[in-house]
Amino acid sequence: MASSHFFRMGKVKGKNGILNAAKHNKRTLQAERGAGANIDAFRSPLNYSLTDPATAEQLDRAAKVLMVQAGIDKPRANQVMGLEIVFSLPANWHEQDTRPFFQDCMTWARDNMPGVLLSFDVHLDESAPHAHALILPLVNGRMKGNEIMGGKGKLMHWINRFYSDVAINYGFSRNQSRYLAGKQKEAIDKQVLSRLAADPVIKSTIWPCVRDAIRKDPLPYAQILGLEYRQKTGNKRKSFTQIMTSKGKGKSINTI
Repeated sequence: MASSHFFRMGKVKGKNGILNAAKHNKRTLQAERGAGANIDAFRSPLNYSLTDPATAEQLDRAAKVLMVQAGIDKPRANQVMGLEIVFSLPANWHEQDTRPFFQDCMTWARDNMPGVLLSFDVHLDESAPHAHALILPLVNGRMKGNEIMGGKGKLMHWINRFYSDVAINYGFSRNQSRYLAGKQKEAIDKQVLSRLAADPVIKSTIWPCVRDAIRKDPLPYAQILGLEYRQKTGNKRKSFTQIMTSKGKGKSINTI
């Protein structure tokens, strides 16, 4: 089975939500680069942006100017200030050219997601190559973050659309989390959270969304982090690909 692609969307809230998200994406938060951080500072020069290389402050200012021009000078306290999509590749893609895939991701986000694409930054200095698309959900003079993201059904719409438009062209499969037994899912969830314990993502404004997503569907995160599932009996390990392609005790499962 081909590796699963990874697509997650989260809401950016707070008066300085756009600024804080942009600072992380532009690697200007010194606290993320210290001891114990998962960012490899030696690889940070390999990061690249597929949009105008503006600073975090410039991006925040541009977003606020667009809002003021639309007559929104005092957003509500609980206003969704932005949407952030994370596109990620398996960890072994560090040795491959990531630009074509992320270029297609950026084009897809720009052409399909309502609002204004503020930035698209690719990170090659963490465990897996990934990109952050930061979007100002300003549509026809209104901020529509909640409407664009919607509930689970709307989110699945975006995931399915991205899969059919982009991911399938690179041989990626849909993830197979629905085939996991309860104990397997719980064990994978714990492994993922353990690996992320020192990761800067837990300090992100979108961490609550990420945490909930991991709990509901841990497999894509495990695949991205290159984790293996430890079976309780014996010392054997089974990769997540093997879990998904194993016949087990029942009927064989056809991968998608």
